[in-house]
Amino acid sequence: MNKLLLTAAASTLVLTACTNEYTPSEQANGEEIFKTACISCHNPIEGKDNIYYELSTDNMNQAYIEAKITEGSLMMPKFPNLTGENLSAVSQYVLEHSVEKK
Repeated sequence: MNKLLLTAAASTLVLTACTNEYTPSEQANGEEIFKTACISCHNPIEGKDNIYYELSTDNMNQAYIEAKITEGSLMMPKFPNLTGENLSAVSQYVLEHSVEKK
């Protein structure tokens, strides 16, 4: 039992501490960045070509997307090298390929 708890705790720490060191070229557009850095985990929603996310009304904004990319979350790594225009471009791409959660 203790081994199971230790394994679960270690897994949680590893997942929350993950960082992706991907660095796009300065000329990369949002689609290129997304398809290089994100598509391995974020596939289109079934039956909705080119729609990758269902976001709540509160999360349908660039600030939320940028924070999620730079800070990560439980299952998503941080992308500290996505900054400036690259971060804006990929965030805008995400918003353009999202629908509001119903």
